[in-house]
Amino acid sequence: MNDRTVAPVRATRANTRVRSRVRAQWLVLGAALIVLAGLLVAWALTRAADRVQVVQISSAVQAGDVIQADDLTLTGVAYDGALQGLVPAGSLQAIVGRVAAIDLRPGSLLVSGMWADAPQLAPGEQSVGAVLAPGRFPSGLSRGDLAVAVPLAGEAPPTSVRVIDAAVTESDELLVTLAVPAGTAVVVAQLAAADQLVLIGEPSTEVGG
Repeated sequence: MNDRTVAPVRATRANTRVRSRVRAQWLVLGAALIVLAGLLVAWALTRAADRVQVVQISSAVQAGDVIQADDLTLTGVAYDGALQGLVPAGSLQAIVGRVAAIDLRPGSLLVSGMWADAPQLAPGEQSVGAVLAPGRFPSGLSRGDLAVAVPLAGEAPPTSVRVIDAAVTESDELLVTLAVPAGTAVVVAQLAAADQLVLIGEPSTEVGG
């Protein structure tokens, strides 16, 4: 083989080696991109898993007003240890019946300090306790709710009352403490003692057995 024949062969072999190295580099780069994509997906899934449910304000509440259940909702936020004072989802019911300490705006996250405990009794009110059988109170009745006290039978006039505390027993009876206007507190207490008291919810409260 003469020099003229050897030169093209050597050039061909060199070109082949260059192409092989280029293909190898692209394969390595492609593998690296696949690994990077996997890491990004894993990171995104981890961040999604770190989201927690907290209480959010769903409707405007003026400072001094009682916070109702439909004033609140739940939303997911990314977990951040630096976030302090947010109310976890499990504490939503504990906020219902409290008084807004400031104006609450829809869409805002509820934070400690935005509410205060509702006063047990306002001026001119007295507390009355009662045990109500199923069917004599609205379902879901809870602290802070308003209701109307009426007799099961008789001529006693209806009385607007406010729930200070309420708990349902294993037998589905309601143990309730009511804030009642002083002028009708005795009548409501007598109805409760005689097992003749019935509570009717406000129009926005579902009444059930």
